[in-house]
Amino acid sequence: MSCYNIQSINATATGQTLAMSKPVADTIESLGQIGSQNLGSIDLLPNIFGRKAVSRHALCAYFKQIKAGDTVFIQYPLYISYPAFWQVIHFLKYAKKCRLIFIVHDINSLRIDPTVGMRGMGHTNDVKRSLANEVRILRLASEILVPTAAMRDFLKTFNQISASINIFGLYEHLSNSKEIPVFPKLHKMVFAGNLNKARFLSQLNQSEFHYEIYGNKPSTFVLPSSLDYRGSYPSEELSSHFTGGFGLVWDGSSIDGISGVIGDYLRYNSPFKASMFLASGLPVIVWRQSAIANFVESNNLGLAVDSLAESESAIQNITDEKYNKLTANVRSFGLQLRQGVQFTTALKRALISD
Repeated sequence: MSCYNIQSINATATGQTLAMSKPVADTIESLGQIGSQNLGSIDLLPNIFGRKAVSRHALCAYFKQIKAGDTVFIQYPLYISYPAFWQVIHFLKYAKKCRLIFIVHDINSLRIDPTVGMRGMGHTNDVKRSLANEVRILRLASEILVPTAAMRDFLKTFNQISASINIFGLYEHLSNSKEIPVFPKLHKMVFAGNLNKARFLSQLNQSEFHYEIYGNKPSTFVLPSSLDYRGSYPSEELSSHFTGGFGLVWDGSSIDGISGVIGDYLRYNSPFKASMFLASGLPVIVWRQSAIANFVESNNLGLAVDSLAESESAIQNITDEKYNKLTANVRSFGLQLRQGVQFTTALKRALISD
C-alpha cells in the first residue's frame, strides 16, 4: 500500500493568503522521509459554485493515483470552503476507500475571535455550528495526531469521533544546521508572531523590562514606544536575529494572566513559536495553565508563570547555575526539534498502526 499527503499551503483562518508556513512545510518534509508522496496543495481544487465546491471530475482527476487501502495524511484544517473540505474527505474515505490520518494543527472552533478575524469551520463565528462542522469531518478519520494531551482530551469528548487520537508533541523546527548558539544570560524576553493577537503588548508601556518584538506591526493597537520593536522577517531567517534572553509564549489581552479566546486557546494548542525559540537556543516563558507548561517544566526547558510581572522577576533573579542548566537542556532538545525526531517517530507509528 502507498501513502500520500495533502494540505493547504497559502491560506489561514483569517482568510489571508500567505507563503507556505514553516509548520506545514516541515510536516511535508517529514512525511516525505517516511515515504509519503506529496500531492501538493488543494487550495485551487474547488472549481464550481464560485469555488465553494468540487466537481466529481476534478476529484477523480486529482486523486487518480490513489488506490483502495492506501493511506492519506491530511494536514488539518484545510483552508478551503467547508463544503469542499467535506467533499474531499468523504470522497477519499468512501469512493477511494482510503485510510485517513489527520495531523491536527488547530481546532479553529476553540479560537473564534472576530476582533482579530479568526473564524471557525465553515467561516462562521458560531462556536456550536463550527464544532459540528469539525466533528463531521474528524469522525471520518482512521487516526488523529494532535500536539497536546489537552487537545486529545477535548476531541475525546465527542462520541462521534471513534478514531484513535495520539500526541505528537511540540512541533518540529527542521534545519540543516545542527549548531545551536550559546547565548549569554540576558534579562530580556523575545516575542515573535502575529502581533494582532497579542494585545497584551499594549499594556507593557509601564514596564521597564526589556521586551524584544518581531512581527508585522499590529493594525488593531499601537505598540508602546518602550518596546524594542525589531521588524518582521521570514520564518526561516527570524531566529538568526535572536541574541539571547527568553522566548515569550503568550497570547491574549492581559499581562496579569491569560484572557480572551485567543489567550485561552493556549490551554489546548502547542504554539509553533515555542518550538522556534527552543530550536534557536532560547528557554521559554509559558503560561502556567497552558497545554505545554507541564512539558516545559518537567524537561527544564523554561519557566511557567501566571503573569508577566512574575516572569520579569523570575528572569531578573535566576542564578547562573539554573540558567546554564536550562540552556543546556534547551540546546539538547532544540537539536531534536531541528532533526524532527519526535514528530517523525509519531508519523511512523501512525503509519504502521492498525
